[in-house]
Amino acid sequence: MAILKTLLLLSGYQRACHSASLEHEGLAEMDADDHKVEAVLKEDRRFIVPLYQRKYQWAEHRLLPFWEDVQAKAAEVLSGESRFEHYMGALIIAPVDIGSQISKTPVVQVVDGQQRLTTFQLFLVALREVARRHGFVDFIAHVNGYLFNNTKSKDTDPLTRFKLTPTPSDRELFHDLLDLEHAAVVAKYRFLFWGSNVPKNTSFPAFRAYVLFIAWIEKFLVEGPSDDAPPEEGSDDSIESDDGAENTELAAERLEALMNAVLERLKLVVISLGENDDAQVIFETLNSKGEPLLAMDLVRNNIFHRAEKQGAQVEELYRKLWDPLDDAWWREAAPNARPTRPRIDHFLAHTLAAETGGKISMRELYAEYRTFAVPKGKPRFEEVEDELKLLEHYSPLYETLEGRKDVDPDLAWFGRKMAAWQTTTVYPVAMQLGTAGVPHATRHAVTRLLYSYVVRRALCGLTTKNLNNVFQTLAAKFRQDGASIDSFSAFFEGKDGASVRFPDDHELRAGILSKAAYDISPQPRLVDILWELEMASRSTFAEKHERPAGLWVEHVLPRTWTEDWPFADGAYTAPYNGTPESISRANALDTLGNLTLITGGLNISAGNKSFAEKNQKFAEHTGLFLNKWFANRATWDESDIKQRGEHLATLAASIWPYIDTF
Repeated sequence: MAILKTLLLLSGYQRACHSASLEHEGLAEMDADDHKVEAVLKEDRRFIVPLYQRKYQWAEHRLLPFWEDVQAKAAEVLSGESRFEHYMGALIIAPVDIGSQISKTPVVQVVDGQQRLTTFQLFLVALREVARRHGFVDFIAHVNGYLFNNTKSKDTDPLTRFKLTPTPSDRELFHDLLDLEHAAVVAKYRFLFWGSNVPKNTSFPAFRAYVLFIAWIEKFLVEGPSDDAPPEEGSDDSIESDDGAENTELAAERLEALMNAVLERLKLVVISLGENDDAQVIFETLNSKGEPLLAMDLVRNNIFHRAEKQGAQVEELYRKLWDPLDDAWWREAAPNARPTRPRIDHFLAHTLAAETGGKISMRELYAEYRTFAVPKGKPRFEEVEDELKLLEHYSPLYETLEGRKDVDPDLAWFGRKMAAWQTTTVYPVAMQLGTAGVPHATRHAVTRLLYSYVVRRALCGLTTKNLNNVFQTLAAKFRQDGASIDSFSAFFEGKDGASVRFPDDHELRAGILSKAAYDISPQPRLVDILWELEMASRSTFAEKHERPAGLWVEHVLPRTWTEDWPFADGAYTAPYNGTPESISRANALDTLGNLTLITGGLNISAGNKSFAEKNQKFAEHTGLFLNKWFANRATWDESDIKQRGEHLATLAASIWPYIDTF
């Protein structure tokens, strides 16, 4: 029983494992070991889900963490890294028809873990479908080896050819996904669609999982690893790929990385019951109740186990240094961070990154902490108390960034800004800035530069996908040379690549005049930009107001303009008709010079009205200085947009300074 509990803990899979109940039922014949998913699925073996189990039920709250784990491991494959093995949970199986099976495919009952096992199968089916769309024939054949058995001479059940036999309610759909062409599946199950999407409340979550996986895999093939949330919907008509629009070799490499990740980089704890074990009783016991352990729970157990061995006053240490971390707030999901994990886990990851300057995997957080606390078997800290004091030092800094405390005004301000931008990968750098040895002037300057860096890149249309790597290497720079303005400047010196550079004033101006600022998403980021411009537009004598709630971004010249919006020469050209005038206007519409802030109610009432009517509403219903620009103007066209864009670019350069400002 000790083996079972240990394996469940290592896998992060903690259920209500009532040892007394299980020992009473007798698990003397149990065999437990960890296996790669490839090893679990490669041999000819039939997994049957018993009738007493539920049908497949995994929705986004389980599928997203699964996808994030697979994507993280695929990113390691692509970068040539090989860090910690990642455990995906337990699979408990019981043999069926014990005896000679030389000419028959072995059969096992899935006592627990069928949702997880089914998800692996659905993901492989989705991989196969994406491979088919891209013409990777050999890939298809390889994946089939993990979906189908090679039947033997004494196999009589036609379903034996499938590796997995789900419950009867899921069986037909699941086997159709394996057997039929995608078009035939969509045609047969058209009743599951609402428009082009499979809704979240579908009666067949397995089908939605399959469709979502295809959409996520296709996005991965185009964009590679990303911290952005995957598409919330997958449809039957929007996920077919355009063979001519991508690098086929790169797509094949990324698809193979996903397959390698799911088969070779992920593990299951496989627990095989003996012939005399009661599978149903064990299933009911394991699934009775209980909450999963967090990575930080394992860290706590590890820390205090070592404290006991040192002869420390464990209860006093717990009360003084750990008890504050047991507050319920720490177990809530971090609202702006990915992957979705409790705050306590993100706090630990940021602390490790700040202390080491290294790349920390959220998915192997416990292993990361053990490596940090006891590197190569030698404790980093002489006393466990010093280890706990490190967490005590960083926790109020993290709480300040998250808006719970205010131990430093610069960090509190920076946390609010990064919340609007949903950018928490910079937290390790911010926490380094919060250490006692960093002067206030440095903390003030660098937090402003970090904010400026994020905003400038957005306004210049530069990618956000590499920010996690940028901030991780910056944390390493600060760890090595100290957190200072000089270190910050030296870090960006010579870095001219699109994925990392700090845009200068010239590039910022060009971006504001030509890039589609309206594409900056989610919209709270754009609202933040416009509100900062609003504050900079106010005179020193203007009354100061807090930012009102419910602000919306409004196009001054609407996207679907009418005859009320003539061109500079007085002529009218319909929207999006392909003429040079229409194309030029369409390109200007989404630039910053044509965007402003209004309240939600005014947004509805202003709509696509003429400029004169809009201008009157701006004057009557908003006191925003941004909208005073339009006063006394009779028309609004492309030249006006450019003029306002030039003005906003000048303001932006002062709001979001370049490196050489400090």
